[in-house]
Amino acid sequence: MMHSRHLTATTLRAIRPTRLLSTVPSWATLDPASLGSSPQPHAVCNLVNGRWNSDTEKSITIPNPLDKNAPDVCTLPDTQVGEELQPFIDSMRAVPKSGVHNPLKNVHRYLELGEISRKAGHALSTP
Repeated sequence: MMHSRHLTATTLRAIRPTRLLSTVPSWATLDPASLGSSPQPHAVCNLVNGRWNSDTEKSITIPNPLDKNAPDVCTLPDTQVGEELQPFIDSMRAVPKSGVHNPLKNVHRYLELGEISRKAGHALSTP
């Protein structure tokens, strides 16, 4: 006999969404509850050569999807072809064909990434 699990109204009430988002971990740089409520939108950056970079001439603004009169949610760098894109191309060319995290060539790094994933999973499961 197969048993199926159904979400009942009681089960849904037991899952408190406010509890899930009641606190923002110390490592987080963005509070999801503040998106669209702050007059200064969150600035997203590019990651190139291991550094965060927001030096672009243009940017894309993401409006609040729930309220058109609310402040914008975030701004993204709009990296253009040419000089702005060249650091990304140079960074990709510096990577060997086998990659920088190849477990056969760099066992220690592979184990470090596993430990990072374990810690990230633990942090995400912490209420």
